[in-house]
Amino acid sequence: MISNTLLLAVFFALAGIFLSNSNNSDEKRVLKGWKRQLNGPAIQYDKVAVGLNANLDLIVYGTQLLKKLNVAPGPGKDHAVLDSLAELQDAFALSHSSCSAAERIMTSPTLYKQIVDSAASLEEKKYFVGGNAALMSQAMVESSPGSQVMLVGAVGETLRSLLNSTVSVPESCLQKDDEVHLILEYSRGEKWGDNVASCANRFIFSHDVANGELQPADNFASALSSFSPQLVVVAGLHLMDNTEESFWLPRVKKVLSAISTLPASTPVHLELASIGNLDFLARLGSACFSSVQSIGLNEQELMAISKANKGPFHNEELVSGPPEAAVVADVLYWILKHYSGKLSRVHFHSLTFHVVAEVAGRWNNSFSAVGAAARVAGRRACQVEEIDPEKVQLKFPKAFVRSILDPKLRREPIVVDPNSPVSTWQRDGINFYLSPVLVCRRPLKTVGLGDAISATGLLYSHYIPK
Repeated sequence: MISNTLLLAVFFALAGIFLSNSNNSDEKRVLKGWKRQLNGPAIQYDKVAVGLNANLDLIVYGTQLLKKLNVAPGPGKDHAVLDSLAELQDAFALSHSSCSAAERIMTSPTLYKQIVDSAASLEEKKYFVGGNAALMSQAMVESSPGSQVMLVGAVGETLRSLLNSTVSVPESCLQKDDEVHLILEYSRGEKWGDNVASCANRFIFSHDVANGELQPADNFASALSSFSPQLVVVAGLHLMDNTEESFWLPRVKKVLSAISTLPASTPVHLELASIGNLDFLARLGSACFSSVQSIGLNEQELMAISKANKGPFHNEELVSGPPEAAVVADVLYWILKHYSGKLSRVHFHSLTFHVVAEVAGRWNNSFSAVGAAARVAGRRACQVEEIDPEKVQLKFPKAFVRSILDPKLRREPIVVDPNSPVSTWQRDGINFYLSPVLVCRRPLKTVGLGDAISATGLLYSHYIPK
């Protein structure tokens, strides 16, 4: 329990920080603080290889599509996969009510095509580059124009026309038709039955053969060999969570075999996405996490990993919105200690704050990486080059505890100073870097935020091999 003396100390510290200048908002001070605190990228990655999922995103308003399909609102309920319109309603309603992003697979190709056709008939719709790998490729060429970026993924004609022209795609990955993913977006305050969304977010589902079978893995080794990248990003493994281990494990081993041939100086980052099958997640982690240097994830994936492996807080249900920073830090610490091997960095991102946890001495510039990634979240959500402080909101608490499980860290909370927004601490050989996010009040785009965040964090980071 925090003592009264400590609470008073926190109160007066907060008073000094937040009341010293009534004409200068916290949001303005965070923006100035980032400019003052953050350095540029540690190095320039001349060649970056990204794989393995790429698709065409069809973005619509979720409530409009469900009404078009004559689906009535109902209570939320999770499903590992979707077999019917009723289960689609359940999963969407759960995402809508908890304001949490999720991604699921629909098993029926016939039903999925009918839904895609209905979505395409809506007046309000947009087509965008989709797939974690393709989106991270886009983000990297935009953030680092001097880098050569190669995308190893199933790229159809429409997707190729939407990709940045500087993103190279191996000839063996090009195909005529695109894989289409449906993105059901909802706005803050939007109603679905009795539910009112507390923030803007999205629910994603698909029936994707090329990515679901990880077909681009067949070309991954040869592509890496001919390209000789300095940084490799792997994404899309989550799309196999509806398959048997006898199918997905050989595909994953093919990817791991390809990256095992890379020089020791070349870091590999694994970007995770929503997985409903916890047994698949546990086995995927056992197969992959110790073979990569870095992982990127959000609160859904973070707590799912802990639940799947009986880690910290695995018996607790995830509440609406981002978890406490102390809970996040404890799970990140556990991940880096639990998975021995090459893993030395985890980048966590949520709506209100980001954390990079790293094994001490294995990465440079993580302080700036987490701040730059948090800053790009606001820029991307508001679709602006520079953040307008009037259009964003600092929602992170003014003080936070660094751990629930470590007694010393639990007793010593950190007071967030908007003038120096990035906080840092250590725990048993693990360095932590936390930055609040300036949350866009009226976000114009939520799809791909996590991919842009992780891409930015990587470009600012420098791996130090043993």
